[in-house]
Amino acid sequence: MAEIYGYRWTSAYGEDPSGGAAATWAKGLAGLTGEQLAAGLGSSIASADPWPPTLPEFRLRCLGVPSFAAVRNDTSRQDGFTRLVWQYLDGHRYRTSSADKSDRLLREAYDQAREYVMRGGQLPDEPVAVLGQAAVATPVPASPEALRRAEREIAEIFGKGSAEPGNDDHPPATGKMAAAGLDR
Repeated sequence: MAEIYGYRWTSAYGEDPSGGAAATWAKGLAGLTGEQLAAGLGSSIASADPWPPTLPEFRLRCLGVPSFAAVRNDTSRQDGFTRLVWQYLDGHRYRTSSADKSDRLLREAYDQAREYVMRGGQLPDEPVAVLGQAAVATPVPASPEALRRAEREIAEIFGKGSAEPGNDDHPPATGKMAAAGLDR
């Protein structure tokens, strides 16, 4: 880290790589894999921040926890950490709240997810598949025979056409119904 941050690192943590800060950092980074440590170093090199990270900040970088702004901008929830944040968020309250309140709700969910990951929690698995919509079949026009059969069935249901005379439980229509030409 002294090679990345130079004097800023040594002024904060000392020049002796085996000093008290080294023991603290060793405890804080215990349990991380070589790949995770490499990811943290890569993130530190790519960072625009000229100051060295604190131990918790570096651990977050090693664990791949994105910034709050990155989570807010990941609207498609592609990142595993963003999906974890959304597990802690009440989506309805988030969508129906004002912008300030929504940011506060997202920040609270972000903090909960960050604590979960820092304590050794795992990110959710990648989605197995995206649910798609079934292909919509193009409608096929009915044959004239099928149309006549459907008309007969409808006429029987509503008592027109082939319905038996004298099988009428309702009095004849009056007023607006009669004016509209409706029997019932």
